[in-house]
Amino acid sequence: MEGKDMIRLSIITLCIITILSACSSNNSGNDTITGKNSKVIVPTWLLGNWQMKTDNGTVTESWAKANDSLWIGSSYFILPNGDTASMESIRLATIADTLYYMPTVSNQNDGREIRFKETERTDTSIVFENPLHDFPKRIVYIRTSDSTIYAYVAGNGKQLDFNYNKMR
Repeated sequence: MEGKDMIRLSIITLCIITILSACSSNNSGNDTITGKNSKVIVPTWLLGNWQMKTDNGTVTESWAKANDSLWIGSSYFILPNGDTASMESIRLATIADTLYYMPTVSNQNDGREIRFKETERTDTSIVFENPLHDFPKRIVYIRTSDSTIYAYVAGNGKQLDFNYNKMR
């Protein structure tokens, strides 16, 4: 399969999972991810498809509940000409009663998943950190309204900001 076909297949799969999870979602604002002998509450406000448009292209991030023990996400950057410049797959799961954000970027870290441990949480924000990683060391999501999320990645004196709007 070619790169663009693989990306299309990934997007279609993620959309189907998103639709299925929306049909069974609750309205508590949180969901439970259960691993072996563990239970962690995850903010459901993160679910769905989020987008940020810039002059250089469009960043899209999507989150869906795959099952009771795993959320999956993807993030990709589309150039104005339609080419995909970068793509990241993400797992959100519990390990030993702790929630982890685990991204994989094919052209970084030898294609290995990197673990970021949840370190802070409020009703409207969640923070993941890995002080041993080169960049980023910190990943933050802040719910600013029902239809907007501010996210940023930071480390080593550098920060990248993402102002996402919920896609309808």
